[in-house]
Amino acid sequence: MGFTTRVSLALVSAFLFSLAGDAALQAGVSKVDITPPIGGKMGGYSDRGANVSTGVHDPLMAKALVLKDDGTGLAIVTMDLVGVPSECIVPMKNGIREKTGIEQVMLLVSHTHSGPDGTPDFPSAEKPWIKELDGKVIDAVAAANAALVPVRYAVGKGNADEGHNRRKVNPDGTVEMLWRNAERVPTAPVDHMVGVIRFEKQDGSPLATLVNFTCHAVVLGPENLDISADYPGVMTKAVEGELGGICMFAQGACGDINPFMDKTAPKDGAFEEVEKMGKAVAKEVVRVSKTLTARDGANAKLTAAAEAVPIKLRWDLNDPEVVAAIEKRYGAMFARPILDRIKKELTGEITGDLVTVTLGDDMAIVGWPGEFFVQYGLDLKARCKIPNTFVFGYCNKTFAYFPTIDGAWQGGYGGKEATFVAAGTGDEFLTKSLVNLYYQIGRLSRIPTF
Repeated sequence: MGFTTRVSLALVSAFLFSLAGDAALQAGVSKVDITPPIGGKMGGYSDRGANVSTGVHDPLMAKALVLKDDGTGLAIVTMDLVGVPSECIVPMKNGIREKTGIEQVMLLVSHTHSGPDGTPDFPSAEKPWIKELDGKVIDAVAAANAALVPVRYAVGKGNADEGHNRRKVNPDGTVEMLWRNAERVPTAPVDHMVGVIRFEKQDGSPLATLVNFTCHAVVLGPENLDISADYPGVMTKAVEGELGGICMFAQGACGDINPFMDKTAPKDGAFEEVEKMGKAVAKEVVRVSKTLTARDGANAKLTAAAEAVPIKLRWDLNDPEVVAAIEKRYGAMFARPILDRIKKELTGEITGDLVTVTLGDDMAIVGWPGEFFVQYGLDLKARCKIPNTFVFGYCNKTFAYFPTIDGAWQGGYGGKEATFVAAGTGDEFLTKSLVNLYYQIGRLSRIPTF
C-alpha cells in the first residue's frame, strides 16, 4: 500500500469518525441559585394574604440539561418555583437561542408553594428579581451547552406511594376536596410512577439524573413564610448525595394530586414531613438507578418539536355575570387583580406549547402547559406505544388547571375553580401528543407509505 493510499484511507477514517462523533448523543449540565430576596410575596396560597417571605429555609435552584445530536438540540430547565413568571418566557427562550442556537426549550417548575410569586417590580422596578432570573437561566443553559460531552443514558421506572387524589367524587357526581390524607386512605386515580432518566459520561461517571414524579409540592402550608423548594428540594439533594452529578425534578400531571401531609404548618413539623417525603422518593430513585444498565448514545436519535396549540377559554372574562360570580366566590379584593392580570395576558390568539421529545426507540417526553389532571398523564402513558413515556407538567407558559371533561362538570377545585380553559382542552393536548410523537419516530408519515 502506497503512502498516498494510506493517507487517503486515514483521512476517510477520520472523516467517518468525525461524523460518528457529531451524531453521538451529547449532554451538558449546569445549575445556579435563583433564590429571591426575602420580603416579597410568595406564590401558591391566597391564604397568606399580605404576608411576605421572612427567611430562607433552603435555596431555590435552576438546573439546565442540554442534549444534542447531529440534528437536534434541546434545553431542559427545571426551577424551584410555583410557575415561571409569564414575563420571563419569551426573554428566556430568546436569550437561550441567541447564546446557544437551541430552538427547542422546556422551561419547567416543581410548583413549590414556598417560592416567590414573580411580582414584576420586586424588589424594585429598576432591578426586578425576574430580570435576574432571566439572566441566570440563560447563562445556566449556555454553561451546560459549553460543557457538552458524549454520553450514555439509561431509563427506568419505579413507584413511590407518596400522594393521593384530592378530589373525592360522590355517587351523585358532586365533589368533596380531600386536601390532606394523613391516614393514607387509598384514592383513585393516582400516578405513583417514579421516572428515572440517567445520563453519564463514557467512562461511567455521573452527569445528570432527571426525575419525573406526580405530586403537588405543598407539604408546606400557607403559614410557612420561609422560602423553600419543599419535598423536591430534599429529593434532589439526597439523590445527588447518593449518585453524584446533578439531579433535576420534572413535575408530572399533578393537577389533582396532593401529598398525604398537605399544608402542614411549621409548628406541626412541616419541615420534618418535607424531609420524610423527599427522602422516600429519593430512595426509590436511587434504587431504580442502580438497577439500570446504561446504553451508548451513539445510535440513539434525539428528536424534539414544539407546537403552539390554540386554547379556548371556558369563561368570558369580560362578561359582568362571570366576573360577579368569580368575585362572589373568591372575594372582590382577591379576584379583581387576578382577573385583571389574566385578561391582560390573555389577549389575542391564545396558544400553549406542546413539546414532544423522543430519544432512541424507547423513550418519550411530553411537555404540557399547565396543571393537567392525573388521568391525562395515565392515559397518555397507557396509550403511547413508546415504552418509557413521561409527562412533564408546567412546561413554558402555563394556563392553570386542565380538568378532564368529567372533572369539569363535577366541579370542585380545578374542575370549576381555578380553571379557565375550555372543557376538553386537555383531550386535545393528549391526542396531539400521540400524533406528534408518532410522526417523530416515523410511525406516521406526511407521505403515504404502503
